[in-house]
Amino acid sequence: MNGMKDASAHKTRWILDGFHLAIAVAAFSFSLFKWDNQVWIAAWAAPVLLLRFTRTHRWLPAALLGFATLELALGFGFLQMFARLDMQTMAGNMSPALMIGGALRAGTMVLALAFLSPFIADKVLHTRLPHAVSHLAFPSAWVTVEWLYSFNVGTLYCLGQSQAALPPLVLASSVFGMHGLSFLIAWSASMINLLWESGWNVRALRLPGLVYAGTVALTLTYGALAVVLPGRAERTAPVAGIVLDARFEERLYSSGFSFLDSKVSLAEYSAQLRSPAAHVDEVRQKTLDAVRAGAKIIVWQEYALTLDAVVADALLAEMKDLADEADVYLLVSYARLLTQDERHGKQILRNVGVLFTPEGRKAWEYAKAYPIAGTEDYAVEAGARRIPHLDTPYGRIGQVICFDMHFPQYLRQAALDHIDLLFSPSVDGRAFTPMATLNHAYRAVESGFTLVRITGDGLSAVVDPSYRFWAARDTFEQGTGNLYCDVPVISRRTFYAAYGFLLPHGVCLLLIALIAVASIRSARHMSGAGPVSSARRASAADNPTQ
Repeated sequence: MNGMKDASAHKTRWILDGFHLAIAVAAFSFSLFKWDNQVWIAAWAAPVLLLRFTRTHRWLPAALLGFATLELALGFGFLQMFARLDMQTMAGNMSPALMIGGALRAGTMVLALAFLSPFIADKVLHTRLPHAVSHLAFPSAWVTVEWLYSFNVGTLYCLGQSQAALPPLVLASSVFGMHGLSFLIAWSASMINLLWESGWNVRALRLPGLVYAGTVALTLTYGALAVVLPGRAERTAPVAGIVLDARFEERLYSSGFSFLDSKVSLAEYSAQLRSPAAHVDEVRQKTLDAVRAGAKIIVWQEYALTLDAVVADALLAEMKDLADEADVYLLVSYARLLTQDERHGKQILRNVGVLFTPEGRKAWEYAKAYPIAGTEDYAVEAGARRIPHLDTPYGRIGQVICFDMHFPQYLRQAALDHIDLLFSPSVDGRAFTPMATLNHAYRAVESGFTLVRITGDGLSAVVDPSYRFWAARDTFEQGTGNLYCDVPVISRRTFYAAYGFLLPHGVCLLLIALIAVASIRSARHMSGAGPVSSARRASAADNPTQ
């Protein structure tokens, strides 16, 4: 009879575990691995359930099913991305097998393993650490992995970016950045599991519970105050954003390039990306329209044109004269097809922004510092990682280009150079709208500048350091007309720019310290020289499968 009861309880437990893992798959796919508009509450739920599973099961099922959970979540994330793409323009047959193969080639297995590692680290550490610090194992491991991954893809896989719908939390990133929000979310998962293991006895949390509750309260209080006490503008800048129907995504895929398979030759790639004369005429006309509308700063979208060197030089000379005659700042953003003499490597394109002043001089020529890894870097030469700036009647202005905005440590230059107004010519595509714009808005909050993001095939926006959107235009919903805005020029000094960027370094050191403490305690326990942590005793009593 007892055997039948045990078998029934075991079966019921696995059914419940399966339900938890299914929720975790959905939650991760709608937060960390969602490519467009992420669901904020999913980010808080996802790690809780997977952490509970890995803590309460033996190593083999914890590792295998944990990996399967993250891999499935990634797969669903990629399917959501493909569903938003225009399938008629995608090169090749978009069969399920090709999509799965493309996702695997895109590194989903490596990514799943990377984000499984914090759960494994927690399983190793949390029962071997004192109760006062055991809850820090998972969040410190999570942020360490997230930070290390960011050197390749920036904040693209950052749990904190999922909170874009909650202004108080976004504004709190001005203190410790997006990684600080990720730490808070992962810490919440650890604390909920600690409460779960105690039978939902709040008193069992003791000092860690008070520290956690106090941190959350301070974060929300600071964010709420930042919402109700926003910065004020001392001046405005009449800005026009030039967005056109360049069909960049369509021309990209028709070149034979695909995010699933990029074996097309560079010659074929460049031939298809080269802009037709009609696009040159359209950009010229829209720029003249902006001049007539009274804009004093005119910014072209990223990849507005893709031009041979000779054609590009002639157009640049024309735009320089226009800036002089119209008394405007004109930021020309285009892709230059490099001559053999201009190339520094195998790449054939340079994604650049050239600023001409009202005096008719070239203030800077900026090349995109971070071409998108695995796709754009195939053909685009990376520029020097230095953000240019210029003092103007509208404050100090500067520029980056699109994917550069995913790197907070790079954008910190804008804060250190006291840039007031940062321009970011961009192009997104359906799969990354509006996520890219929402992600980049965090940089305005973290580093304290007003962001003007002029986006082709996506969401253009003007965002200030108080996370206020002063203007927005979605090309998929509103078409490709010029964006006009009297931009309030607001800037401020932030804690993140001064000191908060050190958080990931501190978290890495914390993880190393926790590993050292756990190792010492385990060695003492094995030699009979020291006690087992209370968390370990409780876990061993409650979870005989460990």
